[in-house]
Amino acid sequence: MTFNIEKRRYRQSGKLQTTRCYYLRYRFGEMPVARWKSLGVTDYEVALKRAIEFRQMKEREAAGIIEPKIIRDAAQRPLSEHLNDYEADLITRGRAGRGGRGARLLKARIVRLMSETGWKILANVTADSFVAWRNNHKAAARTQNHYLQGMVSFLNWMERVGRIKFNPLKFVGRVDERGQKKRVRRAFTDEELAKLITGSGPRGIIYFVAARTGLRQEELRQLQWGDVRLESQIPEIMVRAETAKNKTQEPVRLVPEIVEALKVHRPVHLSPSDLVFPNGIPRASRLKVDAERVGVAYRDEQGRYADFHALRYTWATFMRKHGIADNVARKQMRHQTVRQTDGYTDETQLPIYDAIKHLPRLTDLTHIRAQISGVGWQNASHAVATGEGANTHRTVVNGGDCHDLAVSVAVENWSERRDSNPRHSRWQRDALPG
Repeated sequence: MTFNIEKRRYRQSGKLQTTRCYYLRYRFGEMPVARWKSLGVTDYEVALKRAIEFRQMKEREAAGIIEPKIIRDAAQRPLSEHLNDYEADLITRGRAGRGGRGARLLKARIVRLMSETGWKILANVTADSFVAWRNNHKAAARTQNHYLQGMVSFLNWMERVGRIKFNPLKFVGRVDERGQKKRVRRAFTDEELAKLITGSGPRGIIYFVAARTGLRQEELRQLQWGDVRLESQIPEIMVRAETAKNKTQEPVRLVPEIVEALKVHRPVHLSPSDLVFPNGIPRASRLKVDAERVGVAYRDEQGRYADFHALRYTWATFMRKHGIADNVARKQMRHQTVRQTDGYTDETQLPIYDAIKHLPRLTDLTHIRAQISGVGWQNASHAVATGEGANTHRTVVNGGDCHDLAVSVAVENWSERRDSNPRHSRWQRDALPG
C-alpha cells in the first residue's frame, strides 16, 4: 500500500516547480499503479487529516460498509439531471430514433411518470410505488407497458454506468396485452383507395405512393428527389439509412403506375436534395377528414381503423391478393421475416373462396350422399336367399330407418326355429311378438 502526503513537482519553462497545495499519492489493494489526489490545502496537518478521511472512506467502500462515492453522489442528484444525461447519451450513440423523436418520446413518458408518482431522487423509485401508480392509471395495457419499458431502460442505463447498484424495477411484470389491442388496422380496398386518391386533391399522390410502396409516414416526409430513380432500368426509391426505421438503406421497387404518377408530380426544376412532398405528410386526423368526405369509413363495423399506417397494410395485402411470392413481398415491405409481412396482411381481402371453389372433385359421390342423407333407404331392407327349399331363410339389410321390417323378418326366422324345436314351452311361444 502507498500512502504519501507531498507536494507535486512539475517543470515549467525549463525550471522545476512545486505545487502550493499538498497531494495524496496512494495505491490501495490491487490497484496497478499509484494515483494522485489533490487535498486542496497548504497546511500539512489539515492535508494529513483529509488524507486519513479519504483512506477510511476507501476502506469502508472496500468492506461494503458504505456505497462507492459515484453511487452516493448519484443518490443526491435529482432524477431529472440523470434523465438529461441519458437522453444525451442516446443521441451520442445514435439510439435516439429518427430525428431524435424516439428519445423525446421516451423522455416525455419518464417525466410524466416521475411527476405522477412523486419521484424526485433515486431513493423514491420503488417497485411498490410504480405498481400503485399503474393500478390507478387508466390506460391500455400496451401504454402501461410502454411506461414500464421506458423507465426500466433508463434505470438499466444508470446501472451500467455505475450510478446505481440495482435496478429497482427489474422484476416488475408486464401487463398481458393479449386480446387488449386498442387499435386494429385494416387495408383499404381498391375502390376505397381510388376514392381517397381522387377526392383528396394534392394529398392524393401522397396516399397513392404510400399505398403502393409501403413507405412509412416519416420516410415519406424525408423523401428527396435524389432518392427517387424513375429513369432507371429498374425504377426504385432508395430509402436512406438515416430515414429508415431499422437504420438500413434498402431499395423499394416501383410499380409502373407509381412511376407515371411521380413523373407527373415531379417539378421541372429541382435539385436532388429537394423534398418530394415539400408541403408535408398528412396526419391521421387529416386523412380521417379526407376519407369520410369521399364515403370511406375511417373505422369500420369491426372497429378496425383505416389510418395512415393502414396504407402500408394496403400494400402488403395488395401484393398477397395478386400472388406475389412471400419473400418478394417481405423484401418490398423491408421486413426481416415473412411472419412480419403476414401481420400486415388483411386476410379478409384475400380471395380464399375464389381459390378453393374450383378445386377438382374426388369422384361421383351421388350414391354416398344419398346414404348419408337417408334418401332411398326407407324400403331398403330386403331378403337375400341363402339356401333352398324348406331351409331357406331371409337376412335383413337395414340402413337404420327400417326397424319394423327388420323385426318382422327376425320374428319369422325365430318362429321357424321355434316350431322345429319341441323343447319350447307354450308360454315361451305365446310371448313372442305377433
